[in-house]
Amino acid sequence: MIIKQALGKTAEIFKKSRIKNPALEAEILLSYILKKPREFLFTHPEKKITTEQINCYKKLINRRLKGEPLAYLTGQKEFYGLNFFVNKNVLIPRPETELLVEEAEKRIIHNVKRTTLIDVGTGSGCIIITLAKQLDLRIKNYDLRMLGVDISKKALSVARKNAKFHGMDNKIKFVHGNLLKPVILNSKLLNHSSQIIILANLPYGWKEWKNNCSMETIGLNFEPKAALFTGKGGLELYEKLFKRVKKLLKSKSASLSIFCEIDPRQTKEIKKLAKRELPKAKLQIKKDLASRNRLMIAEI
Repeated sequence: MIIKQALGKTAEIFKKSRIKNPALEAEILLSYILKKPREFLFTHPEKKITTEQINCYKKLINRRLKGEPLAYLTGQKEFYGLNFFVNKNVLIPRPETELLVEEAEKRIIHNVKRTTLIDVGTGSGCIIITLAKQLDLRIKNYDLRMLGVDISKKALSVARKNAKFHGMDNKIKFVHGNLLKPVILNSKLLNHSSQIIILANLPYGWKEWKNNCSMETIGLNFEPKAALFTGKGGLELYEKLFKRVKKLLKSKSASLSIFCEIDPRQTKEIKKLAKRELPKAKLQIKKDLASRNRLMIAEI
């Protein structure tokens, strides 16, 4: 079988199974198997594929037809123009999370002196690593401490791998722990900060949403449930985070900003929660590219 035939047959199979972008996905999987860029497929359409390569391709096709996300099949996902390693221990980076990176970068650029940046629930590390890369391009000799915190040691292993791949492993310290607990227990992790910035893309899915959506259709069956769902309408971990922010403020006299990614339907409830736990906070809601409420910023 040649490349052109393999792509045509696979695209048709994906199309019948109602997979979005069937031709593109067929190309991505075959280029992964051949260990060649996608451009190679277009410039060498008559190249023969070995029997071993065909068998590997078929296995990936079958896994995709069962709903497994493309990112887990290839082990990588693009975020903010950068490639990140991913596996079943971390959530697949989403385009809507790029808003969090953009808004946090704006804040840091305006004041980089004595800042501690804490990525809570860092997962693959895509948020803090992307920020580190962006800041490296725009600022020189800045006094910024960067921490990535996660309760999952397996997730931290992925984050460290990504940081090394992007040359940021000497700039970001990854810490095992629950939310802000390791930072509260060890103040040495903090810069002598005039500013603390907390990035939080915590699990915000909730039971009713989970029960009313097709987990299989959107591929969520394969992602770590602990990184997707939590209680109290999806805001349980944000409530715990805000409570720990209060403890952090008691031990540090610093200005503090929290960037929280949310589901648009949680806008009203997370504002109520933030006002209750952090009454002095100034709140903002930012919209994503689809004009949906996606980010709450709390400034204290």
